[in-house]
Amino acid sequence: MSLFSIWLCASVVTYVSTANNYRVMFDEEKSLNNTLVAENTSLQRRFNEKTALMKELEAKLNDRIQLLEDEKSKLDVELKNARRTSLDYQSRVNSWAGVLTSFERTIANLEQSLNLTQEQLSNAHADNIKDRKELNEITASLYEKIVQMQSLEADRRRLLEAKLSLEEQINQLLGPDGEVVSFEPVTPELDVARPASAIGAGADLKGLITEVGKSLVSISLGSDDGVKKNMVFQVFRGDEFICQIVVTNVDTSKAAGVPELVQQSPRVGDYVTTRL
Repeated sequence: MSLFSIWLCASVVTYVSTANNYRVMFDEEKSLNNTLVAENTSLQRRFNEKTALMKELEAKLNDRIQLLEDEKSKLDVELKNARRTSLDYQSRVNSWAGVLTSFERTIANLEQSLNLTQEQLSNAHADNIKDRKELNEITASLYEKIVQMQSLEADRRRLLEAKLSLEEQINQLLGPDGEVVSFEPVTPELDVARPASAIGAGADLKGLITEVGKSLVSISLGSDDGVKKNMVFQVFRGDEFICQIVVTNVDTSKAAGVPELVQQSPRVGDYVTTRL
């Protein structure tokens, strides 16, 4: 009994001590539970707020996605249009490349034709210069022949007048009264031609242009003034040089020549001189 009493006392003491420990643990667990419930309530509230915010963000993102999809659709359409336009432009580029190649060939042919034409023009220009030179020579010769013909015509008229005068004299000498009658000639006798006075090599002849033809220019100086064939006169208008005249035909009171080194077309009244 003593042992049982001791054991029972020990059990009671153990129970009491254990019961106190469970009470403390229960209080602690209850406090912890209350804390966890409060935290759970707070977390639930935060979860609900985050859920609402997430739904709002999701709605915004859906709207944004829809907008981006619409833009993507538009961009796809524009891309297709751009590709079609690119193909169209590429086709045009290929077409223009062919046109450009043809144009380059045409330009090359034109350049070749131009070079040939320039060569022909140069040959024609050289032939023209040669023909002009020959024409000037022929014109000078013709002008010389015309001067000679005019001189011969003047001689013929003088001879004709002399003949008429002689016939009149003969008729008068053979008159009915047989007397010699004095008379005056119709045309006065021409003076014997006298050579022009010698002109020094450094003499300065001055005159004017009296006539301008297509290839010859006449001046107011002749052999009486000392002008000779192939003499060169300088033509001036005021102080301005116009051209040179190489004398090809010479008469007693005038001469004619071919213009050279022409800066301007000579005119009637321009000043001529043998000195520069």
